[in-house]
Amino acid sequence: MATDEAGTDTGEASRRRQPLARGIELLTYMIESPKDSHGVRELAGRLGVSPSTAHRLITDLEKLGLVRRAENGTSYRLGLEFLRLAWLTTGRYPSQELALGVLQDLVAQTGESAFSSLYNDQRHEMMFTSTVESPHPLRYSLPLQQWMPLHGGASGLVILAFLPEEVQREIVRKPLAQLTPDTITDPDALLERLVQIRRDGYAITRGERISGAVAIAAPVFGLVPGAIAGAAGISVPESRFDESKTTAFAIDVREAAAQITANISGQHLDR
Repeated sequence: MATDEAGTDTGEASRRRQPLARGIELLTYMIESPKDSHGVRELAGRLGVSPSTAHRLITDLEKLGLVRRAENGTSYRLGLEFLRLAWLTTGRYPSQELALGVLQDLVAQTGESAFSSLYNDQRHEMMFTSTVESPHPLRYSLPLQQWMPLHGGASGLVILAFLPEEVQREIVRKPLAQLTPDTITDPDALLERLVQIRRDGYAITRGERISGAVAIAAPVFGLVPGAIAGAAGISVPESRFDESKTTAFAIDVREAAAQITANISGQHLDR
């Protein structure tokens, strides 16, 4: 790493002198931040520049539509043009591609249908985004691209188990629909179940979202370390499920979920 006489990283210093690099750094911060809007002084502090410099950067981004003023008129949030570009990028490299090959391998390993799901932290719901069907003639087809509650089924429960405790309690204290006769709707029993799921690193359910279906799922994490993004797992007709395979299936599912997590972060995972 190159440094100047004062010991400053010259690559870092050069980057900070470039408006384009600083604009990208500003956008990156806004994307990764859990906050919805940001003030100029906050952005200036993040970039290590003066408020006037941060204001010039944010103004340039605003002209391009990449950011826009928030409702209070004094802070900024991501703009519609940024969202349009993000959607175009997603269309060219859809999230399903990050999971599809892993799910195909999971079907080959287990002989059962595999799925991935996505969590929405604003709705506190999940949807199934990708499935690869089992070669068996008897199997369950999962509905894709439909928002579903978290308290029923292995995929929803494993997502719920890895959410912050305050979010868990907010969700389970609301009325919980009885999806099937086996769905757990008692808040205290559900919270106790979540502790066990988090400890195990996976969830297994029997008929809690779809009657007659057994599912095993493990958590998939996003770009922010520890932030739950969704789940991956398998579904098996209860009439065909072999209890003796539970441990092996759970290992396969956890490894698949870890691989999808690595794909999201762009990391290589040795398996």
